Amino acid sequence: MRTLFFIAITAILFASCGENKTADVSKEKKINGDSLLKVVNDFDANVKAGNPIVKMSREQLKGIVGAYKELALITTDRNTQVMYFEKAGSISGEAHFNEEVKSCFESAFALESDKEKLAELHYTYAFINDAKLKQFDIARTEYQLLITDFSTSFWAEQAKMALEVLGKTDEEILESFKAKNPS
Repeated sequence: MRTLFFIAITAILFASCGENKTADVSKEKKINGDSLLKVVNDFDANVKAGNPIVKMSREQLKGIVGAYKELALITTDRNTQVMYFEKAGSISGEAHFNEEVKSCFESAFALESDKEKLAELHYTYAFINDAKLKQFDIARTEYQLLITDFSTSFWAEQAKMALEVLGKTDEEILESFKAKNPS
């Protein structure tokens, strides 16, 4: 009887220790999440106030991208994870962090289950590679993927138009437009 009582008490103690560790980890995640949210909220407020990203240092931008990625990793809601990865990828594009753009969008692609949202993500990734990073081969591949794999999507039509002007200067695009629409 004593042995059974001892085993029961030991089991209860171990269980309560485990709960405390879990509570401590949850509390630590909450504190870390709150500080990460402050970083991204401050960034969003600065952008909304008209402070351009280009005036931020590379180190600041790395910190902001890192905060978005960390938030994506600690949240359990898939839609929110996708949104954080997309935002991190977009900021990385503005900062010309080429590998970060790829990494963030690949993470978002892997998490997204809605076909239309996935098409939009591919278009955004293509556009960043086209307009910001001047990586036309990657952009072309993504635009073509949209046309073949998401053929009924709104984004497939956008991709067709983007392919027509891919790699062209503004002057070349204007000339092309004038040639198609003489007036």
